[in-house]
Amino acid sequence: MLAIILLALLAASTAEDRIHNGKEAEPDLNNVVFILSQHPSRNTSCTGTVISEHYILTAAHCLPPSTKSVEIYTRDIHLNDKWRKHAPSYEVDQWILHSDYKSFVKGDDIALIRVSTPMTIPAVPLAANYSHPENDWLRSAGYGTTKYTIINATDFRPTDPATVLMETYLQGIAGKNCINASLLEQLPHLNVICLGKSNSTILQGDSGGPTFAQGKDDRFYQVGVTSFNGLMSALFEDISWPLAFEQPFTFITGVTDVSYYCPWIEAVTKNEFKCQTFKPTKIVPKF
Repeated sequence: MLAIILLALLAASTAEDRIHNGKEAEPDLNNVVFILSQHPSRNTSCTGTVISEHYILTAAHCLPPSTKSVEIYTRDIHLNDKWRKHAPSYEVDQWILHSDYKSFVKGDDIALIRVSTPMTIPAVPLAANYSHPENDWLRSAGYGTTKYTIINATDFRPTDPATVLMETYLQGIAGKNCINASLLEQLPHLNVICLGKSNSTILQGDSGGPTFAQGKDDRFYQVGVTSFNGLMSALFEDISWPLAFEQPFTFITGVTDVSYYCPWIEAVTKNEFKCQTFKPTKIVPKF
């Protein structure tokens, strides 16, 4: 029911989702950046991807109205007491949330951050035509906690922050084939891909981070932006994905469907950035 999924997502999704049971990311993900946003009472962290000289793609819920400033750090960052003194950073002059965004549970959870100085980091290609093959293996990355303790059926506590960029492989499916139709009718802006795996998940700090499909050209194309995750035990009444029950999954993660939002991204960047069509190939997980 709607109340259950909203409670679960609110409990399990903040501006700090990260990766459990992953490994340090391969060097090809150097275009995945660490985002620190400052608020009156605290700082929060997220993940993003460089998509052009001036723009970073992330989740809208990473940039709530209380945001006073945003700092972007490259992958050279190591999350310890002295990291801000050593990690290269970029000054931010603007952040743009999708105009229809209200909360991550209602969808349109996507945003762009503009930096004032051009970045020299190679850009991530965004997929214009991802077709959501059923139970496709996908690759996700982010900075943050690596373990969790389940408190009850709807809540958990993340622990053990990561000190480097982490990645994992999760199976995915289109939101329309994962979330019950009756719930989607109430959430028409929830354009997501569902992700899951029995022994790995995205946890709290990886919000805004990328999920990739692989092309036949061996490049990884971003198809998702991490939006939310929740315990399967809380969401089971609203999930229709057979694999999630067969495994079973401990968590279900929702990532914003990048291909759906390509027209918005191109319009906001004034065509500085263009999504790309690609021919997908199956990913063979490395671990």
